[in-house]
Amino acid sequence: MTLQDQKFEDLIEGISIRGYAICDDFLSAQEVANLMITFMLRYNAGKFKAAGIGKRNEFHLEKRIRGNEILWLETDSVDAAERVLLDRNSDFVSYLNKTCFLGIKDTEIHFAKYDIGKFYSRHRDVFQAQKGRVLSMIYYLNTHWVPADGGNLIIYTNKKNIETAITIAPIAGRLVCFESEKLDHEVTETFAERFSVTGWLLN
Repeated sequence: MTLQDQKFEDLIEGISIRGYAICDDFLSAQEVANLMITFMLRYNAGKFKAAGIGKRNEFHLEKRIRGNEILWLETDSVDAAERVLLDRNSDFVSYLNKTCFLGIKDTEIHFAKYDIGKFYSRHRDVFQAQKGRVLSMIYYLNTHWVPADGGNLIIYTNKKNIETAITIAPIAGRLVCFESEKLDHEVTETFAERFSVTGWLLN
């Protein structure tokens, strides 16, 4: 088994047992650095837009709930850094479909930037009028992140009517994956600029 396949297996095991999984060093330090170059080039060029709530006709901005900016990635991107991420994400999809028969048919993925003081209130990654998100994927790009920077991902699990809040720091190279329709989560207020790539696997 390759190292990548072992990471995929660890992710699958975590999701099947807990509903979420964490894989550190899923992206190497160099891969993170390369992505950040592309990220900031696009951000400084004014490509990012304020993220909103809902989809299509229900979309609206609600800064009391969500305060990040995003840029959707093109699945056919030829940017070298984006291509590495997209191809690895695609490899995971293929592995999931081969081993778990999830029937993943599509993905959607975007860069996300939180400025100081921003957050994302507790929510679930589904839309009332449209389902299809099976797994949520978050790749973190924050080097030298310290606890005082805040910006943690909180995942809420519930077992036998006992809720547990799982706190996950947005450390560079880390991948967090969880069941989109089942787990509430939030991003706490950040006290430093916070960078990530967020995606969903769709059936």
